[in-house]
Amino acid sequence: MNVVEKSICGNFRETNEDATGIFLNGTEQLLIMVSDGMGGHQYGDVASKFVLEEIGEDWKAENLFDVETGEQYLRNLVIKVNRNLYDYQKDHPEYQGMGTTLVLAAFIDETIIILNVGDSRAYVMNARSIEQVTKDHSFVNMLVDAGEITADEAKSHPQKNIITKAMGTDRLIQADVFRLRNKQYDYLILASDGLTDELGTDEIHTLTYKQGETLSDKAEGLIKRAEVNGSTDNISLVLADLKASESE
Repeated sequence: MNVVEKSICGNFRETNEDATGIFLNGTEQLLIMVSDGMGGHQYGDVASKFVLEEIGEDWKAENLFDVETGEQYLRNLVIKVNRNLYDYQKDHPEYQGMGTTLVLAAFIDETIIILNVGDSRAYVMNARSIEQVTKDHSFVNMLVDAGEITADEAKSHPQKNIITKAMGTDRLIQADVFRLRNKQYDYLILASDGLTDELGTDEIHTLTYKQGETLSDKAEGLIKRAEVNGSTDNISLVLADLKASESE
């Protein structure tokens, strides 16, 4: 497997409130992660780095997991880190109101375990198709689920940036959890909404399968296309080539 991460501030923001990470535990099991500090809230960059660092450091201190133990560990870890972020704001009033999304993927044996809170997304791909694994915790997605607006209408809805669940905003948060079989896919991508708001799934698929490019080139191409398409946000992703035999 080969993995790359890229995160840019973009041309319209003064601060990069996104954070990305690639972590190995003591037995070299891989965890990848994207967090996006909540736009419009003070210190979103502090929140995203807080969550990334706490989860990453905890993972690095662990050893061999089987799938069942690993999934439960990750569920509990997200609950714990969310509580820590919430309590940190109580102890430091200057940070009151900060929060962050979270999407992570852990690779254990032949299984991919994905957890998410908020609207940062995970996609998996093979040559035939691309699948959005996670479901946005957002106001417009609630409207889509209720049949009040279409998915296309959600893309330009004036309240599309309202998040209904985020790390640090409530003392108890539970992540959505998904399990996938690693062998079914070629690529996995985790991304903040700075990318996914501007790239449709077909475009993500096409750019990821562009021939003659390194994995780093593919990641760079995705970010550049989001900029060209008009992204005014920070843009971040972690891209994993699940079939690669060695790092580039």
